[in-house]
Amino acid sequence: MNSYRHETHRFETSTLPGRVESYFAQKAQRYQKLVLKTPHSTLNISSIGFTHTRVPHSSQCSFKCSNELLNQIWLDGVRTVDMCTVDAGEVSDAWEVIDRGTRIRGQHWAPCRHGTGWGDKTVKFEVLIENGGASWGVHMNANGLIFCLDVATRSLKAVEGFSDTGGIFPPQQRGLWPIETSVDLTGWLRIQTVTRGFDVTVTINDHDIATLADLKIRSMKGGAPNNTGSVTFGGPENYTAIYRFLQVTDAEDLVLYQNNLLPQDKHRTLADFAVGTNNLACTVDGAKRDGALFAGDLFVIGRSIFYSTGTLEAVLGSIRLLTSHQVKDGYLGNLCPIQAPTSEDIEAPSYAFYSLSYALLLIVAVKDYWLHSGDSSLIQSIWEKLDKMIEFTESHVDDRGLVVAPTPLLMDWFPRNGPIFGASGKVNLAYYDALKCMSRMCDSAGVTDRYASRAEVLKDCIIAHLWNEEAHIMKMSDKFSPTGLCQDIQAYSITTGVSPSPAAAAQALIPGPDEPLPLPYKEIQGWTDKGVVSPYATGFAVEALFEKNRGSSAVELVERLWGVMADKSSANYSGGHWEALKADGTPFSAHTSLVHGWSTWPVYLLPRYLGGIEPLEPGWSRYRVRPVLAGLEDVEVEVSTPAGMARVELHVREPTGTGRMTLTVPRGAVAEVSPPLGWIFEREAPADSENNTVIVLDQTSKSQFDIRRLV
Repeated sequence: MNSYRHETHRFETSTLPGRVESYFAQKAQRYQKLVLKTPHSTLNISSIGFTHTRVPHSSQCSFKCSNELLNQIWLDGVRTVDMCTVDAGEVSDAWEVIDRGTRIRGQHWAPCRHGTGWGDKTVKFEVLIENGGASWGVHMNANGLIFCLDVATRSLKAVEGFSDTGGIFPPQQRGLWPIETSVDLTGWLRIQTVTRGFDVTVTINDHDIATLADLKIRSMKGGAPNNTGSVTFGGPENYTAIYRFLQVTDAEDLVLYQNNLLPQDKHRTLADFAVGTNNLACTVDGAKRDGALFAGDLFVIGRSIFYSTGTLEAVLGSIRLLTSHQVKDGYLGNLCPIQAPTSEDIEAPSYAFYSLSYALLLIVAVKDYWLHSGDSSLIQSIWEKLDKMIEFTESHVDDRGLVVAPTPLLMDWFPRNGPIFGASGKVNLAYYDALKCMSRMCDSAGVTDRYASRAEVLKDCIIAHLWNEEAHIMKMSDKFSPTGLCQDIQAYSITTGVSPSPAAAAQALIPGPDEPLPLPYKEIQGWTDKGVVSPYATGFAVEALFEKNRGSSAVELVERLWGVMADKSSANYSGGHWEALKADGTPFSAHTSLVHGWSTWPVYLLPRYLGGIEPLEPGWSRYRVRPVLAGLEDVEVEVSTPAGMARVELHVREPTGTGRMTLTVPRGAVAEVSPPLGWIFEREAPADSENNTVIVLDQTSKSQFDIRRLV
């Protein structure tokens, strides 16, 4: 996948026709702009267009209601789900292994998965520059120290960061050195980079080129010590070079890693640098962003898949890949390039660990997959890993009964602001949710439940230390303002059932009339002023409002935020759901993904709550139908389940207080049907009904129930 979204092509003067095809795929591409950069030149184009990398996944489920804006939002979300789902083998090799070595075109820097904890080291390799220059790096996890050797300017540049250009985290310039004419850059070059403590030196063909001192490179992911990390290769967009004979040794000259980068090494080259195809179907965060698998994103897009495309193999592949990355003390992987191989055979690279809350949300995503698929074999195969993750989290519980994790584990969805220090509300709520999920899955794992009791103790501790009863607010953490509102944490406390005053807490999630769009942070110093609007955080709020039967408020929140993205007259309309926005309704930055998996909440929430349909037992063998009213006259939902298609139709005339529910139950399944809150079945309930709930067995015909509002 093209990480630059633009590329340069050069043409020789010719009267003969030719054809040019980009080497890298442009995922989620909306348009193509051509710029002729050579003055006083002419290029005749006979045709231009796009080629699909795969056939789009059609939705196996459907949602339709009497609100056309909601219908459009749902369809845009389904498209987003599809664009953020990758079939096994869909991604092409980013590096080209040829007879002379490995050709690397300018793309995002790919660190070797071996050695993300390397400290002092000597890196040697040979490179033949074909165009533009060559680029490599050291101390690399997700970020590190990057060198760019440029032929045109005959210079070596060093930057610290994720890349050499601007992004969410702009790079820091660390030096620029001229290359003397005595150094021939036209043939094979011998590059040596030596790291010792705080210092790094570079030689080219035995010429001393650069020395950097007093470096303190901190890994942005994984919590690795300063000035540690692996070797990496990549480059600016116009760079192409062939690399060979890579060797990494430690300070005692012992070989840490060796790879000639020749054809006989192709398989491990592509695997070690995660630049080959993806062996597993997966989900990615966004087509324009990292193109990586995040557990926090999977928590949302997995649910959206269950209510749309039904590509369960992408959810399963994502779980398999992430859970294969686990450190010895139990911390589960929660971030991974989708081209990476499973990591059962080596120590998991530190770049696979971003956030403790994300790792806990992975357990929730596993439970969701199990309920929707009925795949108990997955639970049994990874149960030990999940249990170790629980014990790892438990090891960070303090004497108040709250999880207080080390700083590198406390990142969340908004990395620009860094960690949520102290006893994070998000971490503790995610831990509670994970414990409840583990308890729910115990029978399938064949183990005794020892998680439910822990969850109840944790719940009491959260309420005692993080809940502000007077303000009805769940604190962001014990280190932040007790009256500051964090949208997703407040909402998560409601949906998990932790909040002692959920009705009052839900009221705080409804934006005021002076708020054009909902803000994720209010009255929290250092966070409120960032100007970001987050569909990810707002999705938590929408679900909380639905859970408390505030259907009209939930729908209004969806319309207010996702309606901006669904505006086809906008120049920013992408047909998808965006990563983040400004308060004025435009994309948050030039780097913002306009097709982002974590923003697809409505794909799941609208059918789940307006249709009221959710699984109660694995594989939908038993499910519930209990709609939430939101001022809509008609709602029609179809969900593809392992048993077959489950259908719900709801037709309500709220002015007259009458309506009808119509169901189709798949063969072998059982549905527990309840009318909306405050409504009852019109006629005498069937004999097997209890507590205003009807038990419906699978039938070849539809089941209809007239309902009326209680007076």
